[in-house]
This record gives sequence, structure tokens and C-alpha cells, in this order.
Amino acid sequence: MRKPWNLATIVFGGLAVILLFTGTGCTPKINEEQLTKLRQSKEQSAKLEADIKKKESERASIERELAARQNEVKQSEQKKEFIQQKLQTWPNSWPDWTPAPPPAPVSEVVPVPTTKKKGKK
Repeated sequence: MRKPWNLATIVFGGLAVILLFTGTGCTPKINEEQLTKLRQSKEQSAKLEADIKKKESERASIERELAARQNEVKQSEQKKEFIQQKLQTWPNSWPDWTPAPPPAPVSEVVPVPTTKKKGKK
């Protein structure tokens, strides 16, 4: 015949199982080797983060320089286009401009030799 289970037996058995699983767990202790690896990993992580920030700042400066160069190229292309348009309409590129008249021919004046006057001494 089977014995009936009473409430006290079930509670006692449940507590025993809970204590068995929680009481015999591993202790979370770190040994020296793990501690040194952890420190090295933190140092390496800090160094890599510093390198990342440095590279990001370099990238930002290079992007600013690239934008400046692209702006220079754009301005040069605009100037080139302006000049090409003026060359297509050459010689009347600037119709409101009137050239200065050519300079009048300069006749060379030959000096006349002067003679000394003789007079009273």
C-alpha cells in the first residue's frame, strides 16, 4: 500500500530541492590570471576607443578639406565656362566696351644746335 503524502512532507521536500540547487552552486571568484586578462582587455579597449576618436577627427578634417577642394573645383569650372562663353563671342565679348584710340604718332623733334653769343666781356 502506498502512503499518502501530507503537506509537511511536500514542503520539506521542496525546500530540500531548493537548498540543494542554490547551496551547491559555484562561487564567483576570479583568479589572478583572469584578473590580469580583464585588466589587459580594459586597457586595450580604452586604447582602441582613443584610436577610434583620433581617426574620426582625422576623417572629419579630411572631409572638410575635400569639401574645400571641391568648392575650388566648382569655382574654377564656373570661371572656365565664363571664359569659354566670352571666347565664343570674340571679338565682341564686351559690346559696351570701347577700346581707347591708338596713340597719335609721335614725331621726333630734332634739337637745333645753339650757338654761343659773343658779347662784351
